[in-house]
Amino acid sequence: MFKKILIANRGEIAVRVIKACRELGIKSAAIYSDADLTSLHARMADEAFNIGASPSSESYLNKTKIIELAKKIGADAIHPGYGFFSENTSFIEEVEKSGITFIGPTSKSVKMMGSKTAARTLMSKNNVPVVPGTLEAISNVEEGIKISENIGFPVLLKASAGGGGKGNEKSY
Repeated sequence: MFKKILIANRGEIAVRVIKACRELGIKSAAIYSDADLTSLHARMADEAFNIGASPSSESYLNKTKIIELAKKIGADAIHPGYGFFSENTSFIEEVEKSGITFIGPTSKSVKMMGSKTAARTLMSKNNVPVVPGTLEAISNVEEGIKISENIGFPVLLKASAGGGGKGNEKSY
């Protein structure tokens, strides 16, 4: 069991992780930017540390600062929440190399599942059911229409390299 978890996120997700840590008897360490000094997650955690200036690029997305802080405070694990570093292969790899546990999928898993088409191919090869779709990216509208007619409607078009669901389109 972990003794201390550094939560590499903010807001509601950080609050939820802090509550879970409390229930499990684990110390929580929150990070916060200058803008989040008085935020709920920074006030609720057992420990809270300023990680940098308000822009996320200077605080919540500074992987070097986060990993160095985790080492400095003796965190056993880093919980990424969602967004920020939850699916960032290079961050996960660096956490793994540091000897700190990353709470989430391994860097290898994230790498394998980062491309929707590669993930679908992997699942299909291993007889894991997948929703009807393609194993390769669609390169033009005509091809998309033909495949859609074969699959049946409604159809969801999704970026093959991710994007977190942003820009999804329904076609009827």
